[in-house]
Amino acid sequence: MFLSDVAIRRPVFTAMMSIAILVFGLLAYRTLPVDQYPPVDFPIMLVQTVWPGASPADMERDVTREVEDAVASVPGLDKLQSFSRESLSIVVLQFELGTPLADASATVRDRLGPIERELPSGVEAPIVRRIELNALPVMVVAVSAPGGVDATRFLADERIRPRLEQVGGVGSVAVVGGRDREIRVDLDLDALRGLGIAPSQVAERLGWENLSLPVGEIEAHGFAVGIRAEGRFRSVEDLASTVVHGTPDGQQVRLSEVARVLDDHADLDRYVRFNGAEAVSLEVVKRSGANTVAVAHEVRAALAELQPTLGSGVSYEVIWDQSADIEANAHEVWVAIWFGGAMAVGVILFFLLDVRGTLISALALPTSVIGTFMAMGAFGFSLNTMTLLGLSLAIGLLIDDAVVVREAITRRLEQGDSPAVAASRGTAEIALAVVATTLSLVAVFVPVAFMSGIVGQFFKQFGLTIAVAVLLSLFVAFTLDPMLSARFSVARTGPRRGIARAIERFLEGVDELYRRMLGWVLRFRFTTAGLAVLILLCSGVVAMFVPVEFVPEEDRGEFFADLRLPIGTSLETTGSWAQRLETDLAAIPGVERIYTVVGYEDHDNYARFRIRTLPKEARDEPLSHFQDAVRGVLTAAPSAEVSIAKPGIIEGLGDWPPLMVQIQGDDLAVLAQEAERVRGILAGIEGTQDVRVQSDPGRPELHVEIDRAIAADRGVPAGLVASTARLLVEGQVVGALQDGGEQADIRVRADPRFSLDEASIARLPIPSARGLVTLGDVANVRMGSGPSEIQRLDRMRAITVSTQLAPGAALGAIDTELEERLAAEPMADGTFFVIDGQARDMAETGAAMGLAVSIALACIFMVLASQFESLVHPVTLLVSVPLGMVGSIFALALTGSSLSMGSQIGMILLMGLVTKNAILLVDGALTQTREASVDAPEAMRRAGPRRLRPILMTSAAMVLGMVPTAIGTGVGAEFRAPMAIAVIGGVISSTFLTLLVVPV
Repeated sequence: MFLSDVAIRRPVFTAMMSIAILVFGLLAYRTLPVDQYPPVDFPIMLVQTVWPGASPADMERDVTREVEDAVASVPGLDKLQSFSRESLSIVVLQFELGTPLADASATVRDRLGPIERELPSGVEAPIVRRIELNALPVMVVAVSAPGGVDATRFLADERIRPRLEQVGGVGSVAVVGGRDREIRVDLDLDALRGLGIAPSQVAERLGWENLSLPVGEIEAHGFAVGIRAEGRFRSVEDLASTVVHGTPDGQQVRLSEVARVLDDHADLDRYVRFNGAEAVSLEVVKRSGANTVAVAHEVRAALAELQPTLGSGVSYEVIWDQSADIEANAHEVWVAIWFGGAMAVGVILFFLLDVRGTLISALALPTSVIGTFMAMGAFGFSLNTMTLLGLSLAIGLLIDDAVVVREAITRRLEQGDSPAVAASRGTAEIALAVVATTLSLVAVFVPVAFMSGIVGQFFKQFGLTIAVAVLLSLFVAFTLDPMLSARFSVARTGPRRGIARAIERFLEGVDELYRRMLGWVLRFRFTTAGLAVLILLCSGVVAMFVPVEFVPEEDRGEFFADLRLPIGTSLETTGSWAQRLETDLAAIPGVERIYTVVGYEDHDNYARFRIRTLPKEARDEPLSHFQDAVRGVLTAAPSAEVSIAKPGIIEGLGDWPPLMVQIQGDDLAVLAQEAERVRGILAGIEGTQDVRVQSDPGRPELHVEIDRAIAADRGVPAGLVASTARLLVEGQVVGALQDGGEQADIRVRADPRFSLDEASIARLPIPSARGLVTLGDVANVRMGSGPSEIQRLDRMRAITVSTQLAPGAALGAIDTELEERLAAEPMADGTFFVIDGQARDMAETGAAMGLAVSIALACIFMVLASQFESLVHPVTLLVSVPLGMVGSIFALALTGSSLSMGSQIGMILLMGLVTKNAILLVDGALTQTREASVDAPEAMRRAGPRRLRPILMTSAAMVLGMVPTAIGTGVGAEFRAPMAIAVIGGVISSTFLTLLVVPV
C-alpha cells in the first residue's frame, strides 16, 4: 500500500508526523474548555410586560392576548406559551432549532411596536429578552456577616458582587436574600382627609420636589457652561420637611404632618435560608461559552482574596458548585479510559504473545486520543461528558486497526518474510478491509453527529469525536505501525515456553474448535439459520420487558423538595413552616446541607428546599431513601402539596417533571374539571408519584368595580381610581434619596397601621373635580376570587397536570398506559390534551434515532458496496447487524438497565462494530476465492480460522476496554453504564453469531 510503503521507506518523516500530532494535540488539550455537557442552543425569547396592580385576568385579556396576536406569525416560531400573573405578563416564544435569534428578535420588536399604543394606560412598554441557556449558574455562595441579613445583603451587593463580576467568564452575579434600604412614606389617611389632600397629590408633589434636571447652557469667559437645576432630597429629615400642600389661608402642610417618614427596608417578596438560618446568597452566572471549571476556580480564588478585607465575622460557604460535578465526572471517565486502554493492551499481548509487537500496536492509543484533542480544538469542542464518553467508548476501537495490521504482519514474519517485507505485504493484504471497517464506523457516527433536534445538538460532539479518533487510528495503523514493525519486529526463532506455550495451545484449541463448528454450520445451513431466527425472536420477547426511559436517573447526592401551602398563605407563614420543617430535615442521617428559597417563583405560598446528601460512595442508602424521608417530613405541614424533583440533566435548563399533560381549551372551569379527571387517571397508574395539577382554585380578591357614569359625573377618571388604590395598597416609588453615596428608593403608601379591608378600601380618598370623594362613591367594592396565574399554550388557555416517577418506574410504560386510558375516556367538548415533558423528548429522540439508523445503514451499505464491488455482499454483511442487537437486549435485561438515550447510542455504535467483524470474515473468504479458485463454502472454511484471532482480539479489546465504564459507580455512571452494557452484550453476541451465521 502506498501510504504504508512511504512510512516504511521514510521512518524519520513518519516519526516527525506522529510527534507533531502528539505535540499539537497536547497544546490543544491545554486550551480546551471544560464543561458538563456540550452547549445546547434553544432559540427562546421572552416578551415581558408590566402593568402594576392588574389582576391575572386583566393581564390575560388586555395584554397577553394582544402580544400573542402580534407575534404569532413570526417566521420560525415553534411554540408559543404565556403566563399571566398579577401585574406581569410573560410570553415565551420557542423557535425551531437553527432559527437566527438576532433576526427573530428584530422581527418580534417590529411586530410589538404598533400594539404599544393600543395597550391600556399604565402598561409599561413590552421588553424583549433573548434567553441564553448556555449562560448558566455555576455557583451559589452563602454569605454571613454581623448585623443581620439586611446588613449582609448590603455588604454582598456593594463589596462582593462587584469583585466577582470582574472575574473572567462571569456574566452576572445576583444577590438573593435580605432587603434593600428603602425610605418609607406611610400616609396618615385621617390627616389627609381632614386637610382635603389626596394621596396621589402627595406622591406627585414629592416627585416634582426631587429632581435634578439640565436646563441648558450659557457662554461664560469663552466656555460653554452647562446649567443644572438641583433639587434632590439630601436626607430623611430633608424629605420629611418638604411642603406637600398649601391651604387657602396660606398655611403650608409639610410631609411630616400627614405621614411617617421612616428609614427602613423594602418588603420581602422572597428570602433564602441556609442550614436553618436566614441567609444571603450570591448566584454566579457564567457567560455563554465560558469555561465552567475555570470560572468556578477563579471565583473561589476571588472570594479567598476578598475575605480578609471584609472585616471580622464575615464568612462564606459554597452551597453549590457545578464544577465539582464536572471534575468528578471527568475523573471517572479518565479512569475508565486509562483502565480500558490497559485492558485492551493486555488482550493484544495475550493473543500476540509478543511484547515488542504489543507495544508497537499500543502506540495507536495515545497517538489517536491526543491527536483527537487537536481536532476538538479546531471544531470548538470542549472536554465534556459527551466527548470524554466518546473517547472512553472508542478505546477498544482505536486499537482495532493496529491489531488487525499487527496480526497480518506477524503472520508474514512467521512465514519467513523479512521485517520490512512483512510490514509492507501484511499491511497491503489487509488494507482494503481495514479501510472498509473504519469507514463503516465513520458512516455510523456521522449521522449520529448530525441528528436533528435537541438530541442532535447533544450528540454532535460525541459522534464527531469518535469519527475523528477512529480516522486517526486508521492513519496510525497505516504509518506508525508498519514503520515501527519494519524497524523493530523480529520473527520468532524457537518454540514458545512456559505460560506463553500454554496460551498458544489454548488459542490453537480455540482455532480447532471453531474449524469444527464452522464445518457443522456449513453442513446444516438451514438449521443454523433457523436457530439464528429463533434467537432473534427470543430477544424480541425479552425486549418487551426492558424498561424504556429518556435518560436514567442520576444520583448526584442532590434533589429538590417543593412545599406548596394553600393559596393565599402569606410569605411569613410559609417561612415559619419552612423554618420548622428544616429542623426535622436536618435530623435525617446523611443530609449535609439544606438551602431553602421561601417565596419561590414569586409565590408567597411556595418554598423550595435544595437537599444535599452525603456522596453516594459515602452512604449505603439510595437517593430515593432520602427523598421518601424528606417527603414524610414535609407532609406534616397542613394541607400542603409536596413534590420531589431532581436537577435537570443540564443544570439551569429547568427541572421539568418527566411527564406532563397539557390540557387546552377556552373555559377555565371546564379545563379545571378535566385536569382533575386526568390527575385521577395519572394517580391510578403504577409508578407515578407526586401527581399535581399546576393551577390554583382561585385566591381571595377584593374587586373594585368602577361605575363609569358616576365617576364621570364626579369628574374622576377611571384610571385615577385604580392608580390611587394601587398607590395606597402596593405603594409607589416616587424617586430616590441619595445619602452618603448610598441610594434608596422612596416609596409612598398607606400607613400599615390602617387596616385595609373591604370597608376601609371603600373609604380611600380620591381627588375629583369638586374636591375629595371616597372610592366607594364611584365604585363598588366586593369580595371575590380569581386565579393567581393563567397559562396559555399556542394561544389557548391551558392547565398542566404533571407527575414524578417512583424509583424504578419506566417512563415509556407509564406514557403508553396514560395515552391508552385517555383515548378510552374522551375529553370534554372544546378541550384536548398534549403530552409534554421528557415523554415528548423521548418520542422525538426515538424519531431522530430511527432516522439516524436508516442513514447509517444506507452509508454502511454504500461503503461495503464500494469495497466489494457488489450489491449482494453488503446485504449479507448487514444481516449481522440484528445479531448484535440480540446481545444488547439480553445484557440490558440481565443487568436491570433501561433502554434509554445512552443505550440506544450504544446500539448504533454496534452497527459499525458488527459489520467490522463481518467485513474481516467476508474479505478473507473473497481473497481465498480469488487466489485459490475455491467455492464459497470452502473459502469460508479457510478464511474463518485465519481471521478468527483478529476478530477475537478486536472484540475482546472492545469488551474489556468498556468494562470500567460499565461497572463504574462514580458521578454520572447511571448515564454512561447502560451505553457500555449495551455495547458489551452486543459485541459478545455478534462476535459469536457473526462467526457462525455470516458464513452460512
